[in-house]
Amino acid sequence: FPFLPLHSQILCLVIMLFSTNIVAQSQQDNRTNFSCPSDSPPSCETYVTYIAQSPNFLSLANISNIFDTSPLSIARASNLEPMDDKLVKDQVLLVPVTCGCTGNRSFANISYEINQGDSFYFVATTSYENLTNWRAVMDLNPVLSPNKLPIGIQVVFPLFCKCPSKNQLDKEIKYLITYVWKPGDNVSLVSDKFGASPEDIMSENNYGQNFTAANNLPVLIPVTRLPVLARSPSDGRKGGIRLPVIIGISLGCTLLVLVLAVLLVYVYCLKMKTLNRSASSAETADKLLSGVSGYVSKPTMYETDAIMEATMNLSEQCKIGESVYKA
Repeated sequence: FPFLPLHSQILCLVIMLFSTNIVAQSQQDNRTNFSCPSDSPPSCETYVTYIAQSPNFLSLANISNIFDTSPLSIARASNLEPMDDKLVKDQVLLVPVTCGCTGNRSFANISYEINQGDSFYFVATTSYENLTNWRAVMDLNPVLSPNKLPIGIQVVFPLFCKCPSKNQLDKEIKYLITYVWKPGDNVSLVSDKFGASPEDIMSENNYGQNFTAANNLPVLIPVTRLPVLARSPSDGRKGGIRLPVIIGISLGCTLLVLVLAVLLVYVYCLKMKTLNRSASSAETADKLLSGVSGYVSKPTMYETDAIMEATMNLSEQCKIGESVYKA
């Protein structure tokens, strides 16, 4: 820029370097090959993973809207109850998509309605959680400005995916699930989560054993069957619902046991008191008989009719005590 002042030339060089750095970063492809295999079917039904996030994506309804699918299909694939719409933050879901070739790369093309404040980069990294990138979106929508999008228009967002090759199908690999690698992940952890072979994961993604360079980038997880995902991380939500119920039931059972114990003790004491009274009455009777025996040879036993006649049917006139009558 010889015609510009020196400070303007310096500014232009800085801007060019900055722009070149951004473009270089945006063009940096991950090492996972998402090209269309020559021996794979032209399209296939497969799955991408999605992590439930607040505030807008903690329900199956909201997530299904941005993937243009039904909540039921996500629930079935993710081992959830059909009516279980509420999710927990960081819960892993499987979203069914149709994968096919666009140009020479494999994508699941999803139609997305632009909202206030959306840009290619924002939607790719936030709503679709790096399942795509803004450059792939721009390549598919060349007439649109990445940062000045009319509200309400439909934009196609290509999500990275891939269909199994014939060789993989022969090895009984049914799906190549797209998963965005997290900073805390390792091959062993991810293979356990999806029921995949660590060797197959490393073979499909060119990172060797160290996947640090794959952080926040989509990778492919080869599986022979659809994984059975945990319903929620560490059963957080279920535990949160059941714990108060379990505590309440435990307290209720404890209280019931205490009440029954007190009742049994009361009944036992009442019975013992009755037995003591009976024993006391028998003892009193024995003492009376013992005292009488000094004056008579033996007690005289009377018939009931004779007693009733002698006491005028236990009349009050004959009563000389609480239960003693004269005859």
